[in-house]
Amino acid sequence: MAQKNQSDFLISHFIITGFDGLQNSQFRITVFMFFLLIYIMTLLGNIVFLLIIKQNVHLHSPMYLFICNLAVLDICLTSVTVPQVMHQLLWNDSYIEFKSCIVQMGLFICFNVTECFMLAVMAYDRYQAICNPLYYPTVMSNGHASRLAVSCWVPGILVGVGHTWTVFTLPFCGPNKIVYYFCEHLSIIILSCIDVSTYSLITVTLVLVIMCIVMCFIALTYMKILVTVTKVASPGGHQKAFSTCVSHLIVIFVFICVQGGILLSYQIRDSYLSLSVLVGVFQNIFPPLMNPIIYCLKTKEIRLSFLKMLQKNATNN
Repeated sequence: MAQKNQSDFLISHFIITGFDGLQNSQFRITVFMFFLLIYIMTLLGNIVFLLIIKQNVHLHSPMYLFICNLAVLDICLTSVTVPQVMHQLLWNDSYIEFKSCIVQMGLFICFNVTECFMLAVMAYDRYQAICNPLYYPTVMSNGHASRLAVSCWVPGILVGVGHTWTVFTLPFCGPNKIVYYFCEHLSIIILSCIDVSTYSLITVTLVLVIMCIVMCFIALTYMKILVTVTKVASPGGHQKAFSTCVSHLIVIFVFICVQGGILLSYQIRDSYLSLSVLVGVFQNIFPPLMNPIIYCLKTKEIRLSFLKMLQKNATNN
C-alpha cells in the first residue's frame, strides 16, 4: 500500500500545452521560422557585442564589464527556453521530462533575478561616474566591478536553486499538463497534489519585493544623477552625462514593461490564456534581441568600434 501511495505522487514528464492551439502544420512551421530567426539574431547580436568589447581595449572598463554580463544573461535567458519551443513547434512534441522541466524553470528564474540586480549595479556605476567623477577610477575599479557583477549572480543562483529544490520536494500525482509554453514556475506548482496557495503567494510577494527594492534603488540613483547633471554649467556637459545613461534607461524601461506585463498576465491567465502566453513569449525574445541594438545605437564608443570592426573585416576580405 505504501508503495502504491508513493508511486501515485510521481510523474515522469510534463505536457506543455501553450501552443496546442496551433494545429495547422504550415502555421506551426511559420511560427518556428519566426522563433529561429529571432534566436539567431539574438545570438549573433549579443556575441558580436561581446567581441566588440573584447577587441577594443578602450572598452575594458567597469561600465562595459556590466554590459558584457547583461549580454551573457540575454544569451542564457533565450537559450533556456527558445530551443525547446522550436523543438515543440517543429515536431509537434509537447513532451518534456520532469527533471529537465524543473531545471529549465530554475535556470530561467536564476537568469531573470540576476539581470534584475545587474541593472541596479549598472545604475550605481553611472551614479559614481557622474556624481563622483574624481573618485570614480578608485571607487569603481575593474576588480571592484567584477566583484559587484559576481554579487549579482549570487542572489539569482540562490533564488533559482531554492525554487528548484522546493519544487522537487512537492508531490505531483497528475494532471501533468503545463498551461504555458515553457516550464514556468507558477504553472508547474499549481499541478502539485497539495495546496500551494501559500507558497504561490510567498513567491509572487518575493518577486514584487525584489523588483520594488531594485527599481526604487534605480529611481533614487537616477534622481541624484539628474540633480547633479542640472548643476553642470555647460550644455555639452549635460549632453555627455545624459548620453552615458540613456541606453541603460531604455533597457530598464523595456525590462520594467515586460516584467509588469508578466505580473498582470498572471492575474488574467484563466480568462485570457493566449494573452498570457503572448506576453511570456515577448518576455523571452524581445529584451535579449533589443539590448545589444539599444547599446550600439545609443553608445558612441560601441557604435564606432562596431564600424571599425566592419571596416577591418572588409579590408581583410
